[in-house]
Amino acid sequence: MDSTRRSFIRGIASAGASSVAAVALERTGYLDTATALAQTAPPSDFSAFRAIAASAADAFEVPEGYRARTIIGYGDQVLNEDGTVVTYGYNNDFLAYFPLNGSDEGLLFINHEYPAPFFQHGVTTAAAKTSAQVEIERQSVGNSILHVKRGADGGWSVVSPSRYNRRITGAGPVHEFTGPLADNATYPGIGLAASGSLANCSGGITPWGTALSCEENYQDYIGYGWDQARTGTTDYINGNGGTVGSPAKYGWVCEHNPYDPSFVGRKHTALGRFRHENTAFRALPNKPFVLYMGDDIANGGVYKFVSDLPFRPGRREENLRILTSGKLYIAYWAPQSRRTFDAPGGNLTSPASGTGYWREVQEAELVDTNARIAAAVGAPEFQLHYATNRPEDVEVDEDGTVYIALTNNSTANDTHGSIRRLREAGNDPTAVGVGAQFTWDDFAAGGPTGKADPGQQGFSSPDNIVFDKAGNMWVVTDISSSVLNNPTNPNAYHRNNAVFMVPRTGPNAGVGFRFANMPIEAEGTGPYFTPDEQTLFVNVQHPGEETPTPAKGGVYGNVSTYSSYWPKGNKTTGQNPSTPIPSLVAISKIPPGETPPPGGNVIPTPPPAPGADRTPTRLAFVSAARQNLSSLTGSRGMAFTLRVDEPATLTVTLYGQLTTRKGRRAKPRRLARVTQRVTAPGEVTVRLRPSAALRVLLRRERAVPASLAVTAADAAGNKATRTKRLSFRR
Repeated sequence: MDSTRRSFIRGIASAGASSVAAVALERTGYLDTATALAQTAPPSDFSAFRAIAASAADAFEVPEGYRARTIIGYGDQVLNEDGTVVTYGYNNDFLAYFPLNGSDEGLLFINHEYPAPFFQHGVTTAAAKTSAQVEIERQSVGNSILHVKRGADGGWSVVSPSRYNRRITGAGPVHEFTGPLADNATYPGIGLAASGSLANCSGGITPWGTALSCEENYQDYIGYGWDQARTGTTDYINGNGGTVGSPAKYGWVCEHNPYDPSFVGRKHTALGRFRHENTAFRALPNKPFVLYMGDDIANGGVYKFVSDLPFRPGRREENLRILTSGKLYIAYWAPQSRRTFDAPGGNLTSPASGTGYWREVQEAELVDTNARIAAAVGAPEFQLHYATNRPEDVEVDEDGTVYIALTNNSTANDTHGSIRRLREAGNDPTAVGVGAQFTWDDFAAGGPTGKADPGQQGFSSPDNIVFDKAGNMWVVTDISSSVLNNPTNPNAYHRNNAVFMVPRTGPNAGVGFRFANMPIEAEGTGPYFTPDEQTLFVNVQHPGEETPTPAKGGVYGNVSTYSSYWPKGNKTTGQNPSTPIPSLVAISKIPPGETPPPGGNVIPTPPPAPGADRTPTRLAFVSAARQNLSSLTGSRGMAFTLRVDEPATLTVTLYGQLTTRKGRRAKPRRLARVTQRVTAPGEVTVRLRPSAALRVLLRRERAVPASLAVTAADAAGNKATRTKRLSFRR
């Protein structure tokens, strides 16, 4: 079997996950996934929702019918069972879920990309920092490994104490180098080991159960003041690794074992040194292992690694050596590599499809890979055939198709980016060289769609990608905070960064449906589903990051001057001024029949409106469809009309007593349930239709005693309940 991240996670889920029944959805206002996907995969908890409008508010928002909760944020502390205090790091990015007990308990491996000196200690000038302030920053980057568990109410929390809870920081523990450049006299800046990890952006997993963490913007750290005087080492200088005396300790792909606290992290030099964004694997049994990667820089390349050793399912110790040796390749694109435009937000001037091949990266090019390849082939050739528009994420679908998120590139006037699709020659991931041509096309383009539906107005600057089991692509966006909500910028229509679902087949293929909005000056990162797809984890990174800029005028310690108060407050509404905190969010669908908590789809939860009515909604039955069995078993189900006097969420349940084999009446059972949001007072029609299995049973009945229960919950949480007795006859 050909294994990818998606198939690997689905394999975990199949061990104990129940099947998801297909549901009938009202078309008005909803994405009909059966139409959008045009495939047999049933919808999941996340593949059918009412798309939300763009927002510039200082809140994290998901559609009604979903619940969003923060699990942990920067500075929060948990314990290891040995008593060690584990402090959650800053700017959480990539995350991956590693099961301990299926989808209910597992380990989260999380990257912390970079510090935020203004919010952490107030000093932003490198030369003015003390050693203690730099140490705060060093301790805030790297990785967190957290033991998490889902409670009976569906909410997640960190298990504390736990032997699994631990941190990897910019100061340690020590990582070992592997591969051709480790302890190589030709590249003296590498050596055998590095102190910790930093610039950890995105990453990936492996089928042998390890996490891969990518060191991206390693060049920034000397700019933070991480010099020898403050840290006691020159490791953070991160200059040209080929120059004697110039360290190249960071900028690598690091491998970790979340399950084993004693595992020594590994930095794999065979995978090259560039601004690694992520990894995505393709593994065929007893064949070389293939890893795809992107260089997240304007005009960076797309790479793949082909291992020397074969992937052996079930032989973990052998597989742990796979990334230590092999060949690295860079994609050559024809007729040209970059999407180019005649002006920012203007007309496309380049082809939208073509062919290409994989050029081998020489050992001497593994250090400072981008610059050395450009020097070898010449700058004009590199720009024409190798450079791309910031490949932030690369993911592999189950059929082997490679998807690449090309975020944007100002040097090519590409404001909105795109998602590119690559198919290997003969669907062979090991195919390389001029004679093995891959094909490519730009599958989904960023930018405004011109559609009136507020949830379908288009995404911009795609970043991380993940697939659900129904085949949809989920995309988070990465519009720079400096241009968000600028009315003169082509991105103005987009408002805050967001999470989108993009169907890949059917009439809506390539269309982005907005699922979640980020708070002010934040981006969502690292989207990841639990194997049963009942939870979607999303990290919220750098809320309020423009606060220190002169235009914002933020004053350290004066929280009212900060541009975001998220997650404890909301700058837009003035709610609870507080320091913005990068945090991990868990999203879940509210089970049918459960009354959604007021504001539960927004973080922070809005306070009740001043003077809000504290009395329950007035609820009355107006009329019902003909009460016969054919109304229940027909194609449209049973309709009835209610009257409410204010906006409310209705939960409507139909109970009925079926006949047992002995001719007696069984205990009442639920025949159908629907939850419906009423946005204005007045009459509302609700339709109920039993499942296909229940309709079969109902067709055998001559009469069914039944009752209808309706609960209305208003914005203040007040509830009103009404019941109605019914009798269905043939």
